[in-house]
Amino acid sequence: MKPCSGNIFQIQRWSLHDGEGIRSTIFFKGCPLRCKWCSNPESWNGNPEVCPTGARKTIGSTVTVEDVLKVVKRDAVFYRESGGGVTFSGGEPFAQPEFLRQLTAACSQLGIDTAVETSGYFDFEQVKDIFEQLDCVFVDIKHMDDEVHKKMTGVSNRKILENIKQISRMHPNTIVRVPFIEEVNANEQNIKAMCEYLSHTRVVGVELLPYHDFGQSKYSAMGIQGQDFTTPAAAKIDDAKRIIADYGICIVDFK
Repeated sequence: MKPCSGNIFQIQRWSLHDGEGIRSTIFFKGCPLRCKWCSNPESWNGNPEVCPTGARKTIGSTVTVEDVLKVVKRDAVFYRESGGGVTFSGGEPFAQPEFLRQLTAACSQLGIDTAVETSGYFDFEQVKDIFEQLDCVFVDIKHMDDEVHKKMTGVSNRKILENIKQISRMHPNTIVRVPFIEEVNANEQNIKAMCEYLSHTRVVGVELLPYHDFGQSKYSAMGIQGQDFTTPAAAKIDDAKRIIADYGICIVDFK
């Protein structure tokens, strides 16, 4: 296998919410979606770029697999002791399939647990071999209504929903994540529709991720017009969890 390089914008060490234990999260550049609430708009462009406003800061870099491994290996002892590992995030990791493939294989050879956070928007047949090497898969469901999904993310949800079925059939540790947003998907109809769909898959559970505005400052820095959203009330989050549990679906929480 010829070594390859890829584009990332951050390696975050000591991550605690991207899977089990202490983890290093590798953030890939490039994403086919344009979610209006995205907390990482600097990930949209697949290539390193100069920040359009303020100081001429370069966002992202081109790195080799070995470059990433040098950082990852520093915390190998903490992965082992905490049951953690490495999580590939973004952006969309599957937008750089060969780089993801080689990174996953290299980590597996070192005995390091691997997880991926994905939008689910990719050609499954081109990347299904990568899932065989991963220890955990987190895949998003933003909305069950296709038209709303297109309006809020720029793409259809049909490929995503079909991929979730495919992934859960072959991977025993597939977890659906839901960015839970008052103005987007925090309603009973949408939650029930999702549960009906998931009842015909083999996902192991659902993790609700209440909206946060941590990425808002990035929009002005990137010269992008942001949009205001709201975190659902605690009671509404509890109601959504109750509905999910009533369908016999496990609630996952890494916090």
